[in-house]
Amino acid sequence: MELRQLQIFYAAAQTLNFTKAGLKLGYAQSNITGQIRQLEDELQVKLFERMGRGIQLTHDGQKFLENVKHILDLCTKAKGEFLPQVVRGVLNIGAAETVCVYRLPQILTEYRKLYPQVEIRVQTESCEHFFELIKASTIDVALVLTDSVKAPEMTVRTLHDEQLTAVASPFHPLARQKKITPQALAGHCLITTLPGCGYRPLILAMFKEQAVKPGAVMELSSIGAIRQCTICGLGIAFLPKIAVTDDIDRNNLLELDWCGPAFKVRTQLIYHREKWLTPAMRAFIELAGANPYSPDSRDAV
Repeated sequence: MELRQLQIFYAAAQTLNFTKAGLKLGYAQSNITGQIRQLEDELQVKLFERMGRGIQLTHDGQKFLENVKHILDLCTKAKGEFLPQVVRGVLNIGAAETVCVYRLPQILTEYRKLYPQVEIRVQTESCEHFFELIKASTIDVALVLTDSVKAPEMTVRTLHDEQLTAVASPFHPLARQKKITPQALAGHCLITTLPGCGYRPLILAMFKEQAVKPGAVMELSSIGAIRQCTICGLGIAFLPKIAVTDDIDRNNLLELDWCGPAFKVRTQLIYHREKWLTPAMRAFIELAGANPYSPDSRDAV
């Protein structure tokens, strides 16, 4: 008993006409008749009654039809499990903390609506660790917040240009100054992220280039902790504008009028250039706003 024979039987049972069944499946009527005869011989039952030019299902044919329909439905379901347009499976995402909190939720909200069968796993980590996690296939893609990615084995897609802003408590001594130059930071505590953060080197490089020495450096692993310590007046911080907009609007933090060098920071999506893009990965990349096949997209340097 072959699947083709079951499909022929089902078409004949639906049309009750061997000629129409042949036209529906693209077979000659003689092929349809021959396959039905072989099926009846194998089952040792009569499936159709020939009545003039028409046919009718026998009692055994009716019973067999129920089983055939069930089998064909299972075949369709099994085939659908592996069709590219059926997006399912597991998607492992790495995301810098700021991106995870302020960019990723909007993407995942839409992604879950469109692809509810995908299991999503997200982990936050310092940007420098994402490269090893991608190479080890621990994560599929990563969203990093940095200036540039220098990793030739990675494909890099820029999603957003971000703004780093200097913030302090409204009660901090610098809050009374209208213009803040790099030299104005001398002697004040700098609250910053731990080593491994994508934009930390930009801030430290600025202090070095401007020959400015902070009074102290306070390193914290959490953006939330940096915000709270800055709100308490413990120092100044350079943070992504998206992370402090609400605090600025509520007057918990003051955005300083920074007159120093600009920091070019981007939210970027990275994945290994040799990795096969699963349907789940491809859908996420496209939804995030980065066409995985666009010739205009920027690769890592």
